[in-house]
Amino acid sequence: MKRKKALCKAGSLLCAVSLLAGVAAFPTLGAETFDPAYYAAVNPDVAAAVGTDGQALLNHYLLYGMNEGRIPYEGAAPGAALEDLDGAVAAASGGIVPVNQLANLASIRKRMTDAELLQAYNVAVQIVTPYIGQSREDQLYGIAAAIREICDNGLAYSMSASHYNDPYGYFILGSASCAGCTRATGMCLNILGIPYEHVNENQYSHQWCRVNVNGTYWICDAFGLYCGPEPAPYQHPYLH
Repeated sequence: MKRKKALCKAGSLLCAVSLLAGVAAFPTLGAETFDPAYYAAVNPDVAAAVGTDGQALLNHYLLYGMNEGRIPYEGAAPGAALEDLDGAVAAASGGIVPVNQLANLASIRKRMTDAELLQAYNVAVQIVTPYIGQSREDQLYGIAAAIREICDNGLAYSMSASHYNDPYGYFILGSASCAGCTRATGMCLNILGIPYEHVNENQYSHQWCRVNVNGTYWICDAFGLYCGPEPAPYQHPYLH
C-alpha cells in the first residue's frame, strides 16, 4: 500500500540503475517446438554466450538463430519457424510474451540493436515475473513501483546520453528521460500481454503509458509518480 501511495505524490526524479540479472525459469518444451536443452547442446557457442536458461536460449533463437539457420529442436529443419510457439511459450513460461511478439515492439525498440533489446528484455522479465496472474490493476501498480525503484536507486536523468529514450538506457546504462522510462514501462507491460499507448511519443513533453483497464483508461507513469485512472482523456493529474 505504501508503494502505491508513493506513486501518487511528488518526490525526487533523478537516480543509476541496479542491474538485474537472470530471467524466469523456462522448462523444456515438447516435441516439434523449441527445445532449450537440445538447442544448448548442439550450439555450445550460444550456451557459452547466453547460458542455459530456457528463455534466454529461446530469445537467442528468435533474434539470431532462426536467421542463422540453427535447429530449434531435434529433427527440425534449419531455421524452422515454430508455428506452435505461442501456446507452448504461454504454457511453459506462465504467460511471458516472447521478445519478438511484444505488441508495441516497433516503438519500444527505438534504436536498440538485437543484443541491446535482448538485454533490456531479460531485465524486464525479471521485473514482471512476480506479477504474473495478478489483476490488471495490481500488475500496473507493481510495474510502476518496480520501475520507480530503479529511478530512486540512482538513475541519471538525461536527454542526450546514449539510449536515453529506450529501455536499454533505463535498465542497462542507468540514464534516461521520461521517454526511456515510458518505453521501459511499456516493455514490462507488453511482456505480460498488456498493450498500451505511448502518450506524447517523440514530443518535447512529458510522456507516459496509457492502458485500458476494463474499459477505464489508466496512467502508468513511474517518472511522474502516478499510477491510476486518468482524470480525463489524455490528462495527467500532475500536469496542467
